[in-house]
Amino acid sequence: MLDEARLQAGAEGASRSAPAGETQKRVRENRADLGHAFAGATGELVVTRPLSSTLITSREPRSAFLGVMLKAPAMDERRGYAIVLAAKCGHEDIVLARDLDKDEVVARWRGLAGSLGLPPLLCHANGETEFLHKQLGAVALGRHAARRRRRLAPHRRPRFLMRRKAGRAITAQA
Repeated sequence: MLDEARLQAGAEGASRSAPAGETQKRVRENRADLGHAFAGATGELVVTRPLSSTLITSREPRSAFLGVMLKAPAMDERRGYAIVLAAKCGHEDIVLARDLDKDEVVARWRGLAGSLGLPPLLCHANGETEFLHKQLGAVALGRHAARRRRRLAPHRRPRFLMRRKAGRAITAQA
């Protein structure tokens, strides 16, 4: 059955855009300058970064990174967004994705920030960086929830403090 499928594919099954193996070589070249990162089982980040045509994989603590940064291009450009793992001083930033379209970039950026447990950062075209929301480790900080409801009527007594109604005798049943 496998041979029949090969015969049916014939010349139509081959790629006409590039010689055999060329497209794979281009994909490898594009991936060679991009890094990868994922959260390890112990809470550290497993980071793969390019270093002169080789990829180096290492474990690094989350505290070594500021967050997952979205670098925006100039105002009139639709493409050119980049997602970068922004490192603190003394470390090197790692480019996770480059030359992304406006439609797909936000979903990938938020997905990476959520999976790595790092806060999302936004870097504007002028170089200004801002945090989108506060985060402590993998926990996003938000507004605190109200612990007590407000009383509906300020002069109303709670039910357990209600006084005995006048004119009713308390009878004990035996």
